Amino acid sequence: MIRYQLALLGHSQRWLPPSLLFALLLGVVYADPGTPVLPEFALSAGGLAVITCWLTIALVDAEDPVQRLITRVHARRLSTVLGGVVGAVLVCGALLTVAPLVWSSVVHGGNPPGTLGLGILAHLSATATGIAVGLPCSRLLLPRIGYTVLTAPVVLAVVLLIRQVPLLNPMLRALAAEAPATGPLVLGAVTSVGLLVVSGVAVGAVVQRRS
Repeated sequence: MIRYQLALLGHSQRWLPPSLLFALLLGVVYADPGTPVLPEFALSAGGLAVITCWLTIALVDAEDPVQRLITRVHARRLSTVLGGVVGAVLVCGALLTVAPLVWSSVVHGGNPPGTLGLGILAHLSATATGIAVGLPCSRLLLPRIGYTVLTAPVVLAVVLLIRQVPLLNPMLRALAAEAPATGPLVLGAVTSVGLLVVSGVAVGAVVQRRS
């Protein structure tokens, strides 16, 4: 199912606009060799949350309702379809994570393993959060694209900008401080994964009830 979802995303070419936008962001963020690496990771991780949310919505919406029903019948279980969507975007997020790590290493002449580890943790956590936001904002729950356009940016803004939300904001703020404490990083990673699980289960339950 993951391979099918990746093929669907690739054939639809809906991956292209967010990927180009992410490349543009990296070109701006990693332009100055004198800038500390961890704050740069904070910026690109925040951007990746937006990109993976976009990819999730694009992948779900790549199928019309009839085709989605056919896919679900072939998969036999809704959880298999949702797992394929999540897995496919996780693969995309992991691939996109490589770009800022390599880019920063080239610009800064290499990064210590510990710094790269923090970058990986931040970007994968951002990927999980982006998918968690994208699932309920997609056509699975919101039938009109206008609702998605209004809802997804608001939820992403809450997750990224409000300090009291224990997801990405504490983690990104810790990275921006250049000497990050372990607590916010671990908290951000755990809560991001937890949110993804809750989002997937909740969306699956609502879709199952509607069908």
